[in-house]
Amino acid sequence: FLGAWGGFAPLFSIIPPTLIWKLEIDPVEKKCVDLRVAPGAANVCAEHPLVHPKFNTKRAKYVYAVASNVIGDSTAPCGYCKICVEDGNDLRLMQGQRNDSIDAWWFGTRYFAGEPLIVPKFGGDRNKEEEAYLIGMVQDCVKDRSAVAIFDLERDLRQGPVAMMWLKSSVPHGLHGCFAQDDNGSSSVFC
Repeated sequence: FLGAWGGFAPLFSIIPPTLIWKLEIDPVEKKCVDLRVAPGAANVCAEHPLVHPKFNTKRAKYVYAVASNVIGDSTAPCGYCKICVEDGNDLRLMQGQRNDSIDAWWFGTRYFAGEPLIVPKFGGDRNKEEEAYLIGMVQDCVKDRSAVAIFDLERDLRQGPVAMMWLKSSVPHGLHGCFAQDDNGSSSVFC
């Protein structure tokens, strides 16, 4: 998807869609035992999947990602999605069919959403995936301005961000980010 973009403007008709995959490896047999589109993720064109930081090495119910759409087309990332991979269904959809089971927020046309971060809530129970915020950069290309969008993961993403912090300057669409817990710029576990 993003790796296939080239030239002055991407030709989405020739860029393959990027889907979220499930890869399961048997450490004893040292072989792959499951490789398929993740349960619940059919036709979700998305990049940069992540889970709550405390669930990086254990079973997580939810995967979050920057998303393009839920019909399986390659398009620019313009929102965020929450995929239930543990209880998610193995729905089979034809390309172009909408996956209505996805919880997503779309900023609209001519917006670009960047790779999100998950930041646990201060004082929250770090063993609960939902006690966190999803934070991502958003660029409004029409008005040439950028914002930091903050979603409360105890709510559905489709309810929209709980805050949009508009910046003084436009920040070009980018990929990776980092979160610092204080104003000293100290490193964080969320980088």
